[in-house]
Amino acid sequence: MKLRATAAFLLATIPLVAGCGSSGGNASSPGGKLFASSGCGSCHTLKAADAKGQVGPNLDELKPDASTVEHQVRVGGNGMPSFGSKLSSRQITLVADFVADSSRSSGKVAAFKPDDTTVAGCERKKGGPACFRQAFANIAYNDGPEKALALLGRDDLSIPAVHADCHQISHAVGHGALAHFKNNPAQALAHGGMTCNSGYYHGVIERAFAGVPREEVTRIARRLCTGQAVTKEEFLLYQCVHGLGHGLMIYSGLDLPWSLQTCDRLQSDFDRVSCTGGVFMQNLMPGMGTSRYLRKKDPIYPCNAVAERHKVYCYLMVTSRILSLDGYNWHKTADWCRRSEKGWVATCFQSYGRDASGFSQYQPQRTVRLCLEAGSDAGDCLYGAARDYGNNYAGGVEAARLCNLAPAAQRGRCFEGIGTILGTLHRYGSERKSACKAVTPARYRPDCYRGAAIT
Repeated sequence: MKLRATAAFLLATIPLVAGCGSSGGNASSPGGKLFASSGCGSCHTLKAADAKGQVGPNLDELKPDASTVEHQVRVGGNGMPSFGSKLSSRQITLVADFVADSSRSSGKVAAFKPDDTTVAGCERKKGGPACFRQAFANIAYNDGPEKALALLGRDDLSIPAVHADCHQISHAVGHGALAHFKNNPAQALAHGGMTCNSGYYHGVIERAFAGVPREEVTRIARRLCTGQAVTKEEFLLYQCVHGLGHGLMIYSGLDLPWSLQTCDRLQSDFDRVSCTGGVFMQNLMPGMGTSRYLRKKDPIYPCNAVAERHKVYCYLMVTSRILSLDGYNWHKTADWCRRSEKGWVATCFQSYGRDASGFSQYQPQRTVRLCLEAGSDAGDCLYGAARDYGNNYAGGVEAARLCNLAPAAQRGRCFEGIGTILGTLHRYGSERKSACKAVTPARYRPDCYRGAAIT
C-alpha cells in the first residue's frame, strides 16, 4: 500500500491540549467557551482566553491558522490525543476559528530578551518552568545552542524540574539560539540537535514561521538553507536541511507524505535527500506521540511503501523502530533486515550499525560485538557504526579505534565508512586525503579514500 498525502500542512502540529474550542477572537463566543470548558488554558497560553498554561506551546507565539488547529485537534499527535471522536466537527471548527483569530490579533511575537537568570539560580530558588526555560535560553543566546543543549542533556538526568519540562525548555533554547544568530533560522538549524525530542528544532521554526500562511511555507523552506553561512560547509548545510526535515514533521503533526513532498521541492538533490533524513528520524522518534505511518506487524514500514527516492534515509533509520519492537534482540533485528526490499538489505544493516554504536554508548569493543551478531552482514554494520562515530565526534579518531578492533575481513569496509564522513567534513581532495592518512593504517587508506570520494 503506497502512502497518500493528507491535507495537513506545515504549522499543523504543536500539541493543543486535551480539548479546545471556539469561533472568533472573543472568549465569550462559542469557541471561546469551549476552549475554557475543555481545559485548554491549563496547558496553553492564549491572551484572548486569559490562558497562561505552560505545558504546551504558547498559541499567541505560534499563531496557527484555522486549518492547522482543526487538523491537530482532530487527529492529535506530538503528545496530544485525537479528539475526533470526542468533539463534533462543528465544535472542532469553533475551536480552530477561535484559536486562529485570537492568536492572529494578539500582536507581533516578541523577540527573545536575555536577562541574568541562571540554572543555578533556578535550582536555588526552586524556580518553575519559566525560570529554567529562560535560563537555558540565556545560555543559547550568550554561548550558542551547542553549549545550551549539552548542559540541558546533562541536567535532564539530574534536575527533576528540568526533566519534567525538558521538551519545552529545548523550545526556549531554540528561541534564544535564533536571537543568537540574529534571526537567521538556517544558522540556528545548522547548529541544533535532537535533545529532548527535537524541541530545539521546534523552537526555531515556530518563531521563524509564526503566523506564516501555509501557502508560503514551501517557498520559505526552499530558501531557508541557501545562505553562505551554511552552504560554505557541507556538514553545516546537512545539519540545516536535516533540521528542516524535523521541523516539517513537527509542524505538520507527523504528516509524513506532506513532509516528504515539501523536501522534494527543495533546491538541490543534496538538500532534498538530506531533508528526508530529518523527516524519517522524527517519524521514528518515541516520546512525542505515535506516527500514523508505523505498523507493529511490519516494522520495516514505511520504508517498503515510500517512493524509491525516499527509501535511503528510511532504511538508514529503520532498525531504531525494529529494535524497539523486538526488545533489542539483535538477532531478530538482523533477520528483519534480511527481509528488506531487494537492494536495501545492506542499508538496513548500516542502520543496525548506527544503532549498535549508540546502544553501546560509543564503546568500540561493545560496538564490534554487536556488529558481529549480524553474521555475514557484519561489514555493513561496521560501515554504519563507523559513520555514526565519525558524525558524533565530527572526525575520524574515535571511529578509527572502532575499525582497528574489527575483524580483519571487515576492517576495510569500516575504514570506508570513516572516509564518507571525512569527505563531508573537508571540501577539497587534498584535505580529505590528509584526514584519511591521519587516522587510517596504510593498508586501509585506499578504503578510506574510496569513502571520501578521492580518485
